Amino acid sequence: MVHRRMLVRLLTGLPLLLGHAAPVAYAAAPATQETPSFAAFDAYVEQVMRTWRVPGMAIAIVRRDRVLHLRGYGVREEGKGGAVDADTVFAIGSNGKSFTSVTLGALADGGTIDLRAPIVNYLPRFRMQDAYANDNVTFEDALGHRSGLATQSGLGVWYMFGANSDELVASVAHMPPARTFRAGFAYNNTMFAVAAAAASATTGLSYEELVRTKLLQPLRMTRSSSTLDITTRGNVATPHAYVAGVPTPVPYHPVMGASAAGSINSTARDMARYVRMMMNGGSLDGVQVLHPETAARLQQLRHVFVDDEMMDIRQLIGALEDPGRVTNLGYGLGLASMTYNGARYTLHGGAIDGMTSWMAWSPEDDIGFVALTNGGNMAISAGMMFKAVRPLIGLPDVDILARVQPLRKALTAGPSLPEVRERLPAIAPTSALVGAYANRLGAFHVTNRAGAARVRIDRTGYEGALTHLSGGRYAMMWDNPALPVWGFEIELAADGSIGGLRGATFDDIPWFAIDPVFVRQREKP
Repeated sequence: MVHRRMLVRLLTGLPLLLGHAAPVAYAAAPATQETPSFAAFDAYVEQVMRTWRVPGMAIAIVRRDRVLHLRGYGVREEGKGGAVDADTVFAIGSNGKSFTSVTLGALADGGTIDLRAPIVNYLPRFRMQDAYANDNVTFEDALGHRSGLATQSGLGVWYMFGANSDELVASVAHMPPARTFRAGFAYNNTMFAVAAAAASATTGLSYEELVRTKLLQPLRMTRSSSTLDITTRGNVATPHAYVAGVPTPVPYHPVMGASAAGSINSTARDMARYVRMMMNGGSLDGVQVLHPETAARLQQLRHVFVDDEMMDIRQLIGALEDPGRVTNLGYGLGLASMTYNGARYTLHGGAIDGMTSWMAWSPEDDIGFVALTNGGNMAISAGMMFKAVRPLIGLPDVDILARVQPLRKALTAGPSLPEVRERLPAIAPTSALVGAYANRLGAFHVTNRAGAARVRIDRTGYEGALTHLSGGRYAMMWDNPALPVWGFEIELAADGSIGGLRGATFDDIPWFAIDPVFVRQREKP
């Protein structure tokens, strides 16, 4: 669920390695029955955690038939201790997308839904602006990010304004298409919510119930949940954001309306079972979660990334690995795919406030990997995968994070005010901003506390300081450092008064894709 640019701009100056070199063939090393030593790997993980200020991490390395390495590192919360172990709970962010794909695949195996059928057949209230897409978008289109909607359109609705599932589904009717239906790839959490809503409408069960009964319970993932209830049971990692390079505890983000896109919390032990199930074609320990054909369909490479598609992940992998070793990087259904060193790997990453995760597996190489962290950038969790896998498939062991080491300070700097070329006087006093503002996204209030403007989102309660930049422009610095820095610009009414605030961003995420202007509400008499 990567909700802000990750390495795209920070990696400026490094080459986009993927796609700029001819594919190179490498022979995969045969799997052996011996359990290798991971002493050097453990030492590397601990060194990286110290250097990059990562409080805690849990890692699982598996083969189809067994767990090779399962260990926790560091602490659950900075400054408080409590060792991380294999059963420590972490949020896994967008790695939960494949849980949705597996759940819907299990429903398809039982004949409840058809993944190739239009979603509107199961959810008649669903509407898209593109009439053809509205009538034809299937579960597979939604899970494969090929709906025609813009990348992450709808993110602001649920992430900051707390929309529920029904509200998020209804918001799609207000999202203009960014491209022709099925013409390309655009990562979008909202369509996962739509797919899950269709499954719920058909079965009468909530998304949480479906995931629990179709996946978590059969696979005996006893410390995993699609709600935050599991985080109240002890041995739970605390998320951390960075403030001037220092890991700072932040709350778990309540993923509500977009649960199907990334609400899963899990452990290294449970995730090891999940990865092994996928490596074994949908079954583990005699329990069949998916038919083998369905497991293969979810992992099938359906679209190879081109042009500006998934540039953050392409640059991330390109910065970590050698050119030519990673080819055919693309997407299936809730899962990405790549050819690595000549073998096919299924993979995905996840990030949600203060936590990152990475998982990858290859039945051809008979190796699977999971990393969960409560701090740091996704470069850490992804880098640990390459570090662990390379020696096991016959590649030299290297310092995999060496090339991104110069970016460490920038990646852990935390939120900051944007640079302003010219500072102009404010066009209105702070007191003139006070009031209520609302649009289709949600509502917030601006207050004046000792001459300083504060914003509070009505439903979620997120608060922060509205800092003047220049003229009618302001930056929104939230109290929670995990939240994105936003911008607002005064919209004047015909009579010269403040008629509203126009939302803007300092990244490339369309937080205000539906409606950027929050209209000032009239005071009730």
